[in-house]
Amino acid sequence: MEDEKKIFKLHGKVLHYAWGGYEFLPTLLGMSNTDHQPFAEYWMGVHPLAPSEVDTPEGRLGLTYLISRDPAAALSREVVERFGELPYLFKVQDVREILSIQVHPSKEEAEKGYDREEAAGIPRNAPNRNYKDRNHKPEMLVALSEFWLLHGFRKKEEIEELLETIPEFSVLMPLFRREGLKALYEFVMEMKQPEINALLEGLVKREIRMKNEGKLTKEMPGWWVAKLYHTK
Repeated sequence: MEDEKKIFKLHGKVLHYAWGGYEFLPTLLGMSNTDHQPFAEYWMGVHPLAPSEVDTPEGRLGLTYLISRDPAAALSREVVERFGELPYLFKVQDVREILSIQVHPSKEEAEKGYDREEAAGIPRNAPNRNYKDRNHKPEMLVALSEFWLLHGFRKKEEIEELLETIPEFSVLMPLFRREGLKALYEFVMEMKQPEINALLEGLVKREIRMKNEGKLTKEMPGWWVAKLYHTK
């Protein structure tokens, strides 16, 4: 890294999650996809599951190794003093299917969760692994094309209106009024799948019918309900 040349070619890693697209990332990276694999994310950073590599005068070397060998030269002294490591992971994503809800922990909770799962011997790439590193997950998203995202919760009055006007949700109103949003969220997220299926069956059928009749737009939650279930 002490070479006069300061710009080096970086090689990230592709992650083939099932929800990824088939064309955007292969085209961006100049790669073929003859096996029709889903190209979901392209990671550039030092995450242990997919660390990047760098073309240097010494050959192709791991970015993690280059940073560890001379942190100040690789990251700048200011970044090293403040963070001690590369403080972000850059991703390019191609989201073809609806993604699941994500809850990002604080730095303290991430460290405790990671250490707990490491001690339990859960592999970092295991599907039941929640904490794959010790960092929290503040995110910045820049959409390069149309992108729809749910973020946070509605206001209390809006939630009450939904629970009152959607027949399938009316049974949740007493809990919400009695114990608030936290209790409602915990109850819904911990429901067993058969219970969820029974609760949502009427709603899903109704929204699929309305979407087929052209009565829904993407600004309406029902459009996304119909899209999710109509493709299964």
